[in-house]
Amino acid sequence: MVKHLILISLFIVIQGCATHQDEGGLKVKDPTLKKAELYYDYGTNALVNKDYTKALINLKNAVDLVDDNSHFQNNLGMAYYFKGDITKAIHHLKLAVEHDGKNSDAKNNLASIYFHQGRMSESKALYQEILRDLEYTKQFRVYYNLGLILLREKRTNKAISMFNKSIQENKSYCPAHYQLGVMAMEGHRYHQATLHFENAYSGTCNENPDPYLKEALSYLNMGEYGKALVKMEKLVEKFPKSKEAVLARRRIQSIKVNELRRNEKQALQYQMDKLRNKLEESKAKETEEKKVDSLQF
Repeated sequence: MVKHLILISLFIVIQGCATHQDEGGLKVKDPTLKKAELYYDYGTNALVNKDYTKALINLKNAVDLVDDNSHFQNNLGMAYYFKGDITKAIHHLKLAVEHDGKNSDAKNNLASIYFHQGRMSESKALYQEILRDLEYTKQFRVYYNLGLILLREKRTNKAISMFNKSIQENKSYCPAHYQLGVMAMEGHRYHQATLHFENAYSGTCNENPDPYLKEALSYLNMGEYGKALVKMEKLVEKFPKSKEAVLARRRIQSIKVNELRRNEKQALQYQMDKLRNKLEESKAKETEEKKVDSLQF
């Protein structure tokens, strides 16, 4: 079964304080808004740091002072979401959209919650509305989420089109690569699957063992036992306690005993791939060390 990896996104908006002119023409900060923005900043920082209780307290204080700010309402909605109060989360996200119809971040968050609730028609309508915002910089998430909805509707070709559009907008967006990898694997397009899975365990998806295993299984289905073995060993090394590592260990033993013993070419390929993998890891580590050295004074 395809995993659905909707990401509820939190976006920090840097705002300036509202001002008005005094009789001398000098700009003066509105004291109420200034105080509200301080609460907003404290609450947003707590939200990012996953201190949801602190976030909720400060963001509520901000909204109590200024209740018509779309960004305040959006982040308060997300604080309620992470505290588990979905009803209040939806209420404040709706207010965020009412106060600013161009707040596509709030629409994205609201649509994602609707998706999790199974309210597909409402979710889809909001995502399609966001696509009309030509200045929105996170459209790759919207295409991805629409792809997931289309998968639920069993409109596979349309879903693939959406995932491809997501990657066109952001080539390194790993959740879309993962979905395309799964679909390629199900369609027996194993070479294509390996390319997507390799992209699927980069960036923010680097701590997910599943793409590693699926890439290895794709190589197995192509008869590329050496490459599959290298990928599985990497998986076991990186995620030794995962269920994927348990499955990989069983396959590793089977490949070494049955396949590599029978096939001298595959055994040689395994050794070459293993060596190449070690060299690539060594180069990557060396590059990172050089970056650190260059930052030192």
